[in-house]
Amino acid sequence: MSMEFVIIELNHLYAVKYQNEEFDEYNRIFEDFSNHAKVSRFFELNKWKIGQYYVEELGWSRDETEAYTQKVIEETNELEDILEDLIDNSIDSIPPGLSSRFKILEGFEEESMPAMKSYGIGHPSLLRVYAIELGFDQLIIFYSGIKITHRISDCPILKDNVIQKAFKVIDFLKNNNILNVEDLNSFIGNKKE
Repeated sequence: MSMEFVIIELNHLYAVKYQNEEFDEYNRIFEDFSNHAKVSRFFELNKWKIGQYYVEELGWSRDETEAYTQKVIEETNELEDILEDLIDNSIDSIPPGLSSRFKILEGFEEESMPAMKSYGIGHPSLLRVYAIELGFDQLIIFYSGIKITHRISDCPILKDNVIQKAFKVIDFLKNNNILNVEDLNSFIGNKKE
């Protein structure tokens, strides 16, 4: 399997660009989850799958899809500003940096390059961003999505993508001897030649 990596900020933030996808996974966050029609369609199709936790915490019934849609769009717009600030901090080695926004994804605690998850803004957050950590403040965004159930394994779309894509990216990195950001930069540079 071929995999393309896009430099968002050299030595700090990268994104996977999957074959036949218009956007890399970093930019897809802001294209897909600020798109009212796409987000609204997701909630219309999946409103009866919204977990009771989210209904109780947010105070909206499952059929109030416009409220859920607006929350995701607002989280996305705020997250873009926050990530830009964290990128700048990472460049300048000023805390908090990119890694401060991510936690290890359950099941990846023993990995040398663990899969990480980040939440959108507010509590509870409906937006998730997933990355592989190469090193401190050095991440590769590999997926993002809307989380409406407590467990990924119950969540529409995420259940079929997050864990599988995490392992595919980690395996690709290991199989290509990409163990740190210098290796990734070299891999990207060789692809351009």
